[in-house]
Amino acid sequence: MTTAPRLMPFPEERVLEDAAFGHGLVPTRLHALLLPVWEAEVRADITEGEDFALIDRFLERGLRHGALHTIDELAAFFVLDAALVTQAVRFLIAIGHIEEHEGRLALTPLGTRSVDDDIRYVLTREDRRKLYFEALSCTPLTRAHYDAETVTLLSGEDLDGVLRSERYPRFTPISVTSGFDRAALDRLNHRQDKARFNLPVALEGVRSLGEELVFLPVYLVRGHGELLVYGQAGAGSAPDPELSELCARTPQLTSVLDNEEQPESADERTVRSAGNWLRQQGLDAISPEQDDDGTWFVPLPATAFGENGLPVSRVGSYRMAGTRFFRLWCPDANLRKHALLDRLDQRLGARRHVTHEEASELVARLARQLRLEAPSLSRLGRGAEKKGLRGLAAQLARLEKEQH
Repeated sequence: MTTAPRLMPFPEERVLEDAAFGHGLVPTRLHALLLPVWEAEVRADITEGEDFALIDRFLERGLRHGALHTIDELAAFFVLDAALVTQAVRFLIAIGHIEEHEGRLALTPLGTRSVDDDIRYVLTREDRRKLYFEALSCTPLTRAHYDAETVTLLSGEDLDGVLRSERYPRFTPISVTSGFDRAALDRLNHRQDKARFNLPVALEGVRSLGEELVFLPVYLVRGHGELLVYGQAGAGSAPDPELSELCARTPQLTSVLDNEEQPESADERTVRSAGNWLRQQGLDAISPEQDDDGTWFVPLPATAFGENGLPVSRVGSYRMAGTRFFRLWCPDANLRKHALLDRLDQRLGARRHVTHEEASELVARLARQLRLEAPSLSRLGRGAEKKGLRGLAAQLARLEKEQH
């Protein structure tokens, strides 16, 4: 058996909670998918923007606006050593910002544009790089997907290993029926928001050297007529808006998901899975129940939680059952208040940098998840003190003090 490393560094349950209580979606299914992506290697003359060095900025502004034309004039005007100015001018000539004719200096068009935009533009001839386009509609991927330390793009043996793995969740690859649309390169080059797609300021003479189909792992949460896509770049804490929109408007994808499981068997499988879990916990007398929104939950007594039972923080959480799931619930409001403090301590207690607004938003979200009125931070601070959550209490006290 081949065991592939876990693709997603965050649990499916985190995604469900964000979709339900962060975005108001009533989740019905969660799919682990491998979205097809075209990895296109291109060659082009590129212009990239970077910050000016202080001296370079002054020298170029002197040439542009100060009627200065020689090294001596620049050195005298800015009270700089002539040798230092000479060295800087040589560098600016080398990157194509300044040209020299018989000892007189002038800005090139690239240098003039740099001064006017206050960005040092650098031209690189015949640059080679890889660009990524999702393969269902050849839409470019955003900059976040270029971070190789965070995002995994699978091909070859790595893809085979994931498909052979018996580890859950099982990832389903989405097939592609057409090749790469090279017109996508021209469309991308004409976009005004190039930086969002990991592109330089300008590309000229773009040509593709070849394309390879790779696969991007994502979680897709479906609700009633809605869906959200979560990728590795967001660590499960926020959906990817571009991929969510793409998948929502791709019938080819939604039809594949619809055919995975017959609706009439879905509830039966969820109930059976929940029943098996209850028996494993020694809670055979409890039966799964269906909520008003159609989702399933198991109503557990307060005695099922605590030192000899389930962690209190599990109240209100999801448990996966294939592509379906059910929630762990407790009707005891006092226990749910303790769960709110425990969950808040996990999410907030150890964080160094958090604002009053961020903390309040997190409290409101946890309160929705646990069906409680959102308490004030001061009230939560007193509760944390009584419960012995000193780090959380100190954090909440700091936030209250800063607010006033």
